[in-house]
This record gives sequence, structure tokens and C-alpha cells, in this order.
Amino acid sequence: MYSIVEGDRVLEIGFMEHFMFLDFPTLVDIPIGLPKKGERECDRLTRRILSKRAASVFTVPCRVAVYRESYEDALRVNRECQGKGFPVQFWHIVEKVREVDVFLRSYPDLSDQIRESHPELCFLRISSKMMKSKHTREGLNQRIEILREHLVFDVENLQRICREYRIHIHDVLDSLVLALAQQFPLERIPEDPPLDEHGLPMQIIAPARTQRSPNPE
Repeated sequence: MYSIVEGDRVLEIGFMEHFMFLDFPTLVDIPIGLPKKGERECDRLTRRILSKRAASVFTVPCRVAVYRESYEDALRVNRECQGKGFPVQFWHIVEKVREVDVFLRSYPDLSDQIRESHPELCFLRISSKMMKSKHTREGLNQRIEILREHLVFDVENLQRICREYRIHIHDVLDSLVLALAQQFPLERIPEDPPLDEHGLPMQIIAPARTQRSPNPE
């Protein structure tokens, strides 16, 4: 999913079967910068910030594992380079991870336009509130309420989009908050991110923390 917003207007919500470059700064919920071994610092720091919602930050496997042909083989390789496995949910998006990785390795100058973010962290930073799970009605309503403080949209239209593309409404809400986040001052996590072996920054971009944040960092 992707969303394009301008001010409080939602200009477009769409679905891309494969990654497509949009010619303007974009935040994506796709890992960028793959570790050679060990865990990415940006993931550890984001889990710490999200506290009770830390489980929403997947383990990003090592680069070699990402390019294995099967989940079972990738698990075996990752246990060798990271000492642990990684959730099957990551494997469900592995094709998109590869697409973004190949694109940015081919066009490294665009790594300052296409940057990794995390919807849960964006919701927290924008609202200064810890969200309930997006898989619950309460959690969905919280996210809709926060988005409506900044954007004008019709929930029935979002539901129509979900039916059209056979996706969950939380996927649409995630894409909206990533688009909305770019209207706020942004910061990098960590502040001075390391680069992977191909020169891509291993970082997560999010709205800058505020004094109202419920989670001291």
C-alpha cells in the first residue's frame, strides 16, 4: 500500500504489486540496509521506544539469508550469522525487501529519498500515545482518530479500498501514517546510522520525539 497526502488532503491511496519508485521523498515500511551479521541497532532502539509494542518490530535477517530460496534454508543461514531465526511474517514480505534492496543498490543516490520507517513508531510520535494492537477494534479506532486529527478522509472509502485490493484496513492506516509523518520534523534512529556492506543506511526514520512523549528515551 501507499498513500500520498498534501496538508490535510489525502490525494491518493493505492496498491503496488511490486515496488515502484515515486519521484518524491517516501517513507516505506520495508527494511533498507541489511546486516552482514548481528542485529541492526535501529531495530533494537525502536523496540526500546515502543516498549509494549516492541513485538511489531521484526528481526531483520542477515543479507545472505534474505536471498536464500526457501524460508527453511534462510532460517538455517540466519542462525549461523545472527545466532537466531526470524519470524515467518518477514518471509512473507521478502520479495519486496529484495526489490527495494536491488533498486537502491542500483541507484544509491536515491537512498535519501526512499527511507525506512515504522508505522507503530510514527503513530506513537505523532500522538504521544501508545496504541493498542492494530488487530483489535480499539486499536483500529485509536489509529483512525489520530489520523483524523490531521487528515480528512472517509472511513467507508478506506473500507471500499480494502475490499477492492483484498487487504486489511490496518494496512491502509499504516500507509496513511507514513505519508502523514513526512509533514513533521523527522529524525534518524540511530542519530548516526551505520551503513551496510553496500553503503545503504541501516536506520529508521520517524517524527522527532516531543516533550509530551509517554516513553522517555
